[in-house]
Amino acid sequence: MTIRTTTDAGRAGYAEQFYPNAESLGPDEMRITALGTGRPFLRRSQANASWLVELGNGDRFVFDFGFGSQMNFTALEIPYNDITAWFATHLHTDHVGDFGQVWIGSWAGGRLKPLVVYGPSSDRPEYGFRHFVEKQMESYRWDTDTRVGFLPAVGAEVEINEFDYAKVHTVFEKNGVTITSFPAVHIYDGPVSLKLEWNGLSFVYSGDTTPSSFMVDNARGVDVLVHETFNTVGQLMERSGYDERTARGIGTIAHSDPGEAAWVIAQCDPRLFVAFHFFNDFDTAGEMEAEIRKHWQGKLALATDFMVINVTKEHVVTRMAMVSDHVWPNKARHEGFGKAERKERMVMSDWLRETQVFPKF
Repeated sequence: MTIRTTTDAGRAGYAEQFYPNAESLGPDEMRITALGTGRPFLRRSQANASWLVELGNGDRFVFDFGFGSQMNFTALEIPYNDITAWFATHLHTDHVGDFGQVWIGSWAGGRLKPLVVYGPSSDRPEYGFRHFVEKQMESYRWDTDTRVGFLPAVGAEVEINEFDYAKVHTVFEKNGVTITSFPAVHIYDGPVSLKLEWNGLSFVYSGDTTPSSFMVDNARGVDVLVHETFNTVGQLMERSGYDERTARGIGTIAHSDPGEAAWVIAQCDPRLFVAFHFFNDFDTAGEMEAEIRKHWQGKLALATDFMVINVTKEHVVTRMAMVSDHVWPNKARHEGFGKAERKERMVMSDWLRETQVFPKF
């Protein structure tokens, strides 16, 4: 695990590590936590793409929810009921693969309101976010129908908000928070990047993108810019075993390599550049940073899972969260769960039910 910290936590008044539920978020503060920072396939040290943004006004948003990211989310001991909305940048599974956990896991985990999700359209309806969510929900029919009656009815509901991928426009505006979508150049029509603005603070999350004027125009001067920065072509060839053509296609045509990402960052000039979407190891981080430094000399963090960034107008502090592998649901935040309305349960076939036995102890 490698992380390049950019400020001294102690001098800014923060503990050296972040412990869930041990530290209040200031009313004018933003906190960004990496739930998944790796590449399209999973490994234990890095889940697929996902970022949590918490605001001092009480809102919480999750940007992307790739495979494995929900294990990291639950480790932070945040009640699912406290999440305002979930946003997807595009429909590759390493960015939306944990939808089943987001929907059903949060339902079983205490969510007492409809799941609110946002995602982009495409040039064809079957490539859009609504189609993805509806088909995911259809594929989980046995799972979800058999939970009806045991769990509150409202938890099964999903509010789908599909927005136009091809425009620069506001897709969420409530409680002083504005979230803007703008197109990302990634393989085909549909992907977007997202910008959150609140209380004079700003955060841009690239999703997947190659360099484009959309990013330069919309991310200029932000506080924190999380931009995909894939492993170098050499690392892809040497460590992943790709031939050069495949490595260049993946690393520079489908994604941004470190030099390309850093060039874009230099045009945007954020307070902090967070590079993610690469395998961050002791023997890859040095080369990644060296390539970035050819174009960007400002504050830099090489992302890994559970990296925490606190942002105020005075400070940007980067540190790591200390979490447990054995978290249980936060029982104190389940008020009303037992009393919430439930629908009638499904009934199994008589022949199957009649085989049930009741042990006598």
